[in-house]
Amino acid sequence: MKSLDQQKPTDLWIKHYEMFTRLYRGREDIIALQQDDGQYVDLKGEGLTFARFLEHVHLRKTYAIYNLDDTKRVHFGLFDLDVVNRQEGWGAVRSGLEEKRRESLQIMKTLLDLGLSRRNMLVEFPTVGFHIVFFFKHPVAAKAVKAMMQEVLQKSGLTHIPFYPRRVEESRYGDRVQLPLRINLNTSKRSNFVRDLEHFDPDHYDDNPDFAVLEQVDPIDESWISRWGQEGVGVKA
Repeated sequence: MKSLDQQKPTDLWIKHYEMFTRLYRGREDIIALQQDDGQYVDLKGEGLTFARFLEHVHLRKTYAIYNLDDTKRVHFGLFDLDVVNRQEGWGAVRSGLEEKRRESLQIMKTLLDLGLSRRNMLVEFPTVGFHIVFFFKHPVAAKAVKAMMQEVLQKSGLTHIPFYPRRVEESRYGDRVQLPLRINLNTSKRSNFVRDLEHFDPDHYDDNPDFAVLEQVDPIDESWISRWGQEGVGVKA
């Protein structure tokens, strides 16, 4: 099997990088690097550069970004539906995935009821659960995104589910968000994007990065947050 380097010319990797950072936009003055023990150390000076992106997707290094800018705005929100006992390995994770699938579908239904479309959502399989992610065309006040996500979880009956942004006031950099397409140390499996959550098979999935999914994602207009807060349901993205 060819390596990723052999399969993709440089100009195509630049396209992948631009698509990826169009959605997963974090701070440009700091990034976190995962160590062998799973802990992260901060690297100040730059964010997710093209060189770091290549290191990440080629599994040479694993990075996480910080989501809060200096005006306390974020570019995306993420519902974090991981199996609780994920530290116990793949067997324990696999037994809890169906519950997390159902919870993820419920959150997606609530977002649809509130006016979003399926193209506004990206589903990631981090191999220990599922992440439901939505992105904004322009940065949005983190406090408003946090309030909206809390309300979505209340409407879904899933207030126990973690989400980001959370650290809005108490941290300069916000939350450290692990980037997709990494190897999860709990399962030794690689995360990837999910096209069809209802029929996704976690036992037999292609872990080769599916960048084409990113092209199909429509970021949300920032007015959706303020209009949603004022009018309730039925606001179009």
